[in-house]
Amino acid sequence: MNLKLPALLGLLLTFAACNSTPTTGNVTAPTAPQTPTTPAPTAISAFAGTWHSTAATGTCTSTAWTITPTSETAATIAYSATCAGVPVSGSAAGTLNGTSMNWTTSGNAGGCPFTLSGTSVPAASTDLAISYTGTVCGSAVSGRDTLQR
Repeated sequence: MNLKLPALLGLLLTFAACNSTPTTGNVTAPTAPQTPTTPAPTAISAFAGTWHSTAATGTCTSTAWTITPTSETAATIAYSATCAGVPVSGSAAGTLNGTSMNWTTSGNAGGCPFTLSGTSVPAASTDLAISYTGTVCGSAVSGRDTLQR
């Protein structure tokens, strides 16, 4: 008799477990896995990064730019160069205008004030064509250069 009671109790528990129905309140439908999306590059991303000049002659040599986008249409440009034998460095403000970036800067190099403005245009994935005009020590200057990544 002692053996029949545990067997009967086990059988009853098995029937009770098999006969229970889950509630639908706790069941959720499976969802499709999320595919990560890569943001589309913006037009200003073509300008972003570090650029340098290989020009050994001209108004300015050893030109280096680092362009950092600050929005989808604006960037800051940290630059350095040697112009007429004088080291020049500073920062410029750039604004996207279609596929080109207009930029302006001013400062003081070697005790001499300068103001420059210009345009930069990606010429290829590794080239950035720049043109500029302005004054250095009160004298008009202008030029062109191609910077490379």
